[in-house]
Amino acid sequence: MSKKFYLTTPLYYSSGMPHVGHVYTSVITDALARYKRFCGVEVCALTGSDEHGLKIERVAREQGMTPQELTDRYSDMFKDAWKGLGIHFDAFIRTTEDRHRLAVQELAKRITEKGFIYLGEYRGNYCVSCEAYVPEGEQKCPDCGRETEEMTEPSYFFKLSAFEEKLLHFYESNSDFVIPQTRMNEIVSFVKSGLKDISISRTSFEWGIKLPEDPKHIFYVWFDALTGYLSGVGFGVDSAEFARHWPADVQLIGKDILRFHAVYWPAFLMAAGLEPPRHILVNGWWTVDGEKMSKSRGNFVTATELLALLPPDYVKYFLLREIPVGGDGDFSLDAIVGRVNADLANDIGNLANRTLKMIQNYFEGTIPESAGAEGADLQLISFSKETVELYRKNFDNLQISKALETVWELISAANRYIVANEPWQLARDREKRNRLGTVLYNSAEAVRIIAVLLSPIVPDGMGAILRQLGVKESVAELDFAAARWGLLKSGSELGPVEAVYPRLDIGQLKAQAEKYAAAGQGQSEGGSDETAVEYVPQAEQVAIDAFAKIDMRVAQILSAERIPKSSKLLKLQVDLGYEKRQVVAGIGEAYEPESLVGRIVAVVANLKPVKLMGVESNGMIVAASDQGKPVLTTFAEPVTIGTRLR
Repeated sequence: MSKKFYLTTPLYYSSGMPHVGHVYTSVITDALARYKRFCGVEVCALTGSDEHGLKIERVAREQGMTPQELTDRYSDMFKDAWKGLGIHFDAFIRTTEDRHRLAVQELAKRITEKGFIYLGEYRGNYCVSCEAYVPEGEQKCPDCGRETEEMTEPSYFFKLSAFEEKLLHFYESNSDFVIPQTRMNEIVSFVKSGLKDISISRTSFEWGIKLPEDPKHIFYVWFDALTGYLSGVGFGVDSAEFARHWPADVQLIGKDILRFHAVYWPAFLMAAGLEPPRHILVNGWWTVDGEKMSKSRGNFVTATELLALLPPDYVKYFLLREIPVGGDGDFSLDAIVGRVNADLANDIGNLANRTLKMIQNYFEGTIPESAGAEGADLQLISFSKETVELYRKNFDNLQISKALETVWELISAANRYIVANEPWQLARDREKRNRLGTVLYNSAEAVRIIAVLLSPIVPDGMGAILRQLGVKESVAELDFAAARWGLLKSGSELGPVEAVYPRLDIGQLKAQAEKYAAAGQGQSEGGSDETAVEYVPQAEQVAIDAFAKIDMRVAQILSAERIPKSSKLLKLQVDLGYEKRQVVAGIGEAYEPESLVGRIVAVVANLKPVKLMGVESNGMIVAASDQGKPVLTTFAEPVTIGTRLR
């Protein structure tokens, strides 16, 4: 196995909040990265934000801000989402960075020098949403179904037609370049049908990277964004760093952007004299309750909502276990509850808890010694070793769901082992104490190995189980050697024993989801604020000129965190359109900080600064008081950030 491993997510488009589809791809990437580190491999996991193009320019204009301000906001939202979910990336590239601009220009320079770029004119229908021209004669985008716009403009073209045979030869020599095979077959068929040269520059808008030799043109967003996989590891600015990482081992994408990554991208790289990535891993799409995600349907599941409703382990496990990588999946609260309760709470949760409780009760919380293996013991040990080998084979083949299935077979085997050997009966006979110790040691060792194998998937819970077993190493310190049988130390003390994965109640979860949805529309109830203005049913009347002195503005919450030693105070960073402010609000008992990020609210902007528990506040969030509980003021229709309330 190579001692380096470079993998990437797509560069997520910075025109909206991260949703369950983004989370899914990033969860896969994080699991693969953790697994490779677990195997002793040097890993670089990259993500980033695609921040150029006509769509960004238009959305920014609609929201009354510059494109840079818009992309700054959403780029931070993606970073906050990954942090909240415990997803680690080694590199983050934004296409608005100077190092990325230099990389794009360097890639174009190399391709131009090879004679694969020329100036021409493009006429065709263009999908603004997908940033792509559609096939001749089509009025609607084949990917998203939206109406297209007819465009005519001078353009620089890339000679994609010159790479038809080269690509087909590359696919034949690298039959697993695209995973799964059905997607590989799709790409081969597309290329065999014939390739036309593609436009790689635009003159009809300005938000992008300019061509150095012809600054009236900006680079087509896909030529720009794809180069992020190079710029994120030093291409164009640090040749030694780039050589250490490239080519990418695995690039994860959604199936809607397959053609760009599996046809255009390797062609660009070949034209520049660079090696294509080794694998393109294609994810399916997620529906919500059987329907495609759509803001208009009200079923758009954001990362913020996931964090508000579920612990990160529950989200990660459900997404990775529910479908094999490459297939489509359906996201629903019923499915999550069924999967989490059956697998995490009942299976691994109960196995760990009852094993540890019996060691606590029968051996005063000390790992017992094994007095020698009998037939059933040897079978469990053998099955454990086979599981480790099969788990590794499946993970190396990028089949994470299958790797999880093998671990669950070991969980079932360990549960059967306990039932068959009845340690609770052995504990009644003092002459069978050695046998009791052996059974509980083997059970605990099986739990330890299971926790080690699951640590790349659900690191929080597995770290807790290992600590309860008395294991001193953190999850990040584990390597594959930790999956060997017999490493659990007899005589070591257990940590505090408690249930790691509480069962979910579907009724409560749906009620929380409904409350969250209502809060997003300004209908949520919450708790009172110890430092807020006292709201009373009838207030003293004031003149209109006095009221006019209050400067209330539409704002968006960029981040939120609790203030130590206060159950009610939250420290918020808000965007007022013309500047960013820090505001302290006493809504912590009503709203979780994560649920507030992205909310559009009203802020009193001209209050004198005050300090609350030592934290400066420059404004006040406006809220109603419903039976003593604050309800945030929000807006039913789109409104520009910074607009004054009158």
